[in-house]
Amino acid sequence: MCTIMVTIRSVLWSVMTIAGTLMILVSLFTNRWLQGKPQVGNVGGILNYGKSVLDNLGKGDAQELMTVPLGLFPDCVAPNGRLLFEGECVPDWDTLMTKLFEMKDETYPHAWKGAVLAFGIGLGLMVLTVLLSLITPCLRSCICCSIFTVCGSLQSFAAILFTLGCVAYPAGWGSQLVKDKFCGQDAHPFMLGDCQIGGAYWMAVAGTICTALASSLAIFAYKSTKSQKAQIRRQEGDTFICVP
Repeated sequence: MCTIMVTIRSVLWSVMTIAGTLMILVSLFTNRWLQGKPQVGNVGGILNYGKSVLDNLGKGDAQELMTVPLGLFPDCVAPNGRLLFEGECVPDWDTLMTKLFEMKDETYPHAWKGAVLAFGIGLGLMVLTVLLSLITPCLRSCICCSIFTVCGSLQSFAAILFTLGCVAYPAGWGSQLVKDKFCGQDAHPFMLGDCQIGGAYWMAVAGTICTALASSLAIFAYKSTKSQKAQIRRQEGDTFICVP
């Protein structure tokens, strides 16, 4: 039978890990990274604007009629049924995979392809650390290493990947896709033009910060399980230990 050990710092680390993972996950599948103005000088812009108008009329949101939302996946659509959160948007995976390996920058900016790769790998690492954090009250080390140390290292790498993804997204603002359909010809890398940054991008930034904090808290969580109080309780034979 394992000794269950819970400390305030280990709980805080687990909560920060879950929070960072959920923020990144929700932001990726939200079409609120950019709020653009309708560019109706071409057929694509007219169709894009018409779709935005119909969506907002269906929601009864008149204030959003003059904005066109854009996410990390340009061709994503709202799933059928009740949405889990505002702006939920799921890409067509076959179309996405085709565009990821295209050499043309006009249909999908290369910088955004790099962002998708960075966020995808980082999110996979964070999901792994979430699963490991759930077993740390009972299993805190495996073979030669502490699970806290392993998770902290993975989270540090994930935070770096998320940072690269957050930087890569504005680097793609100068693509022809963004200029023609969303932000106008004044848009350039790291220059918005006629667009505004949406809430989903800031959520991704917040998720990156939470991930970085979680990687630091992993060290303190590990030390808390090795504290003198915890070791004394363990030597006394307690099977459930809860210490500050």
